Amino acid sequence: MTPINITGKVLYSDVGISFWGGIDPLNGNVIDQTHPLHGKCIKDAILCIPSGRGSCTGSQVMLELCLNGNGPQAIILRDVDAILCTGAVIAEEFFNDE
Repeated sequence: MTPINITGKVLYSDVGISFWGGIDPLNGNVIDQTHPLHGKCIKDAILCIPSGRGSCTGSQVMLELCLNGNGPQAIILRDVDAILCTGAVIAEEFFNDE
């Protein structure tokens, strides 16, 4: 890992979010109507959540967000979440998209 400095708006929630069906990969908007961040955009934000929710398709949505230029600058998680990390790693390693 390489240390980096980032700045941006912080989006915080104490509720985990499902990226599959919860975030629109075409624009980065939180579309889950039951989530406290509903209507907010994660694009270029520093997303602070306890964890992701749901199935492995969350990594696909994370990949789509990155490839569409709609991903967050950073995600800070309370819990380990290999699914969200997988989408970000694939975007960087295979598509050279940081």
